[in-house]
Amino acid sequence: MTNFKNDSSNETEINPANFEQLALGQDSNAPNGIDSNHKWYAKLFALPAYYWVLIAQIIVILPHAARLPLWLMGFALVSIMAQLPRIKVRFKKIAHLKRVYQVMQMLGFLLGLAGLWLTYNAAFGLDMGVAFLVLCLISKLWELYKRRDAYVVLNLSLFVLAALFLMDQGIITTLEVVIGAGIVLLAFIALNDDGNTRGDGRLRTLCVLGIGALPLLVVLFLFFPRLPPLWSVQLSGQQATTGVSNSMSPGDFANLGQSTELAFRVEFKNNRPPQQQLYWRGLVFSDFDGITWRPSSEQQQWQPVLSTPTWAANALATVPEESKVAPNRYQIILEPTQQNWLFGLDYPFAQQQGIKVTSNFTLVKDQPVTQQLRYDVLQFLPMRIDINLTAESRRSNLALPSSGNPQARALAKQLFAQSGSDPVRYMQAIERWINQTEFRYTLSPPRLNNNRIDEFLFETKAGFCEHYSSSFTFMLRAAGIPARVVAGYQGGEPSRNGNVWEVRQMDAHAWTEVWLEGQGWVRVDPTAFVAPERVEKGMDALTQSRGATMFGDGAGAQISYQQYQMLQTLRRLSDQASYYWQKDVVGYDQDKQADSLLKWFNIRSILQQITWLAVSAVTVMMILVFIIWRRRRKRWHSADLPLVQLSKHIGRRDKSLARSESEGQLAWLERLTEALDSKEAQTKIIQIQQDYRQLRYGRLSTLEMSSNDYQKVLKQLKRNSRELL
Repeated sequence: MTNFKNDSSNETEINPANFEQLALGQDSNAPNGIDSNHKWYAKLFALPAYYWVLIAQIIVILPHAARLPLWLMGFALVSIMAQLPRIKVRFKKIAHLKRVYQVMQMLGFLLGLAGLWLTYNAAFGLDMGVAFLVLCLISKLWELYKRRDAYVVLNLSLFVLAALFLMDQGIITTLEVVIGAGIVLLAFIALNDDGNTRGDGRLRTLCVLGIGALPLLVVLFLFFPRLPPLWSVQLSGQQATTGVSNSMSPGDFANLGQSTELAFRVEFKNNRPPQQQLYWRGLVFSDFDGITWRPSSEQQQWQPVLSTPTWAANALATVPEESKVAPNRYQIILEPTQQNWLFGLDYPFAQQQGIKVTSNFTLVKDQPVTQQLRYDVLQFLPMRIDINLTAESRRSNLALPSSGNPQARALAKQLFAQSGSDPVRYMQAIERWINQTEFRYTLSPPRLNNNRIDEFLFETKAGFCEHYSSSFTFMLRAAGIPARVVAGYQGGEPSRNGNVWEVRQMDAHAWTEVWLEGQGWVRVDPTAFVAPERVEKGMDALTQSRGATMFGDGAGAQISYQQYQMLQTLRRLSDQASYYWQKDVVGYDQDKQADSLLKWFNIRSILQQITWLAVSAVTVMMILVFIIWRRRRKRWHSADLPLVQLSKHIGRRDKSLARSESEGQLAWLERLTEALDSKEAQTKIIQIQQDYRQLRYGRLSTLEMSSNDYQKVLKQLKRNSRELL
């Protein structure tokens, strides 16, 4: 049953000899096969059902490629290719074919289980569960012998498609699922369309099914109760991390600076702070090994509370009354990062279950962010943090490697002595030295080796934000001033319609926090020494103003700049569509549903909601059934309809006198005349015969139905038919 044709039984097995015809694109019932003059899409729709089943598997598995192990994708490719007719035709007997394929199926499935166990380190999670489901689908392909097997494969394919939504609910994923479901439905249609060797009407049938399902989809979306999840599962953590990582080395953020990918969106409840104050705090790096900055292990996590936290109250107590302002409220919609730290403006506090804040003022979630996350944040400003620095914190934020970067150490001692050992004057001296030395801000900094601070300050003098923050923090510590690096994002830009604030990967930024006596931790951004417009106007404005020079020298820099501009435009359009999709479709939760149903339909209880759902669904189904009935009901010629009605009425009294399906109208009227004894009835039938001949075969058949002569005879035919009853 290679092409599943002329097979009324689901149990009929294939004959390997038939694979040769299928491989040539021929049908056993159509010697000429598919007409070569047909267009490519006509040939595509005319493919036998067997091919459509294999095509469906490619479309279904391909969207999982980014998350599945490489070996599993290779096994899927081999399994699909092994089902091609040109491969199977080499087996002359079905018994031999089934024996070989059964061994391959069992061997592949068992090795696949072992591979999943090793790949995911025996940690059963959502991604491992999806991979196991794909493995089951692939293994089932090795026993594609009967029509029933094809049905099982296609039904399992729908589950594999639905598993995409467990990973992501974005608009791109939705389009992938819609396309995949359409191909699977086409395979179902082909399975039940055996006699159609030309593929005519298959696309039309798919459109009828899809369009007919849309009203029911809208009803379910609006009225179906948004129930909370009965359980939750976490990813195993094998996905790649995007955005700010848990360490920083010079060059890391420069790579992000060339990416226009969205990091998060912000919806401000009140007025948005100025651009130069938009420092989105992420991780705080205190440990430095000479190359890489990492977070300190000595940090405490504070539990969130519903009122103002103690640390915020204590910090605000040091601020004069006239300088105190109410906390700024805003909401962040964070894209998946596969990490558990979040972002917020200095100094952040989240009143949300499962989110804490560390002693370094980093927002931390209980679990990694594997899906888009919404969380509300309070910004406390102004504040004085850690006015009394603990001995442990002082030691951690003064630590430097015992050796390395001797030039930077010597310069730090020299400038600190010239500044009278005053930290503020010392930072001003560093700023003057940087400005006089002609440093350059670039997205393509030269490569650095072991003594990276010295090489940057005294040789290359070109770098991104992490170069400046790393070197500046090193210089402060070398002079005995506690300092640390903060990594996150700075700035952003309004969306196309201006209702939300968008922060992208190119806004990734690093700055320095320095501890000053009587002031606590104070933010200092050394990048502003070289490129103040980066802070005041944002990364996008800086890139636009400096052009290709931001990407290096030569023709390669110009190409990179043009690619950046093109991708930025496409990203903005895509992100805007994604924002509305996430907000209005994916974000249509219990609260939004309750508000909309109360506003539109005055629904106040779950019982009313279920009642509306049932009534609306039944109404939609009845309308669809009525439309299908209207399309499929038999349409009669205006002259035939009175005789059809006459036959029905007569048949109720005597079934033998009703017209049969194969009997012509005139022949039936002749038989009816002979069967009736009433001369008056016979006269009426003769008159009906004459009128019918004129309307269907005589002079009147050439006239328009709306003409007076035609309508006059038609009315006479209808009157005689009614009188005959």
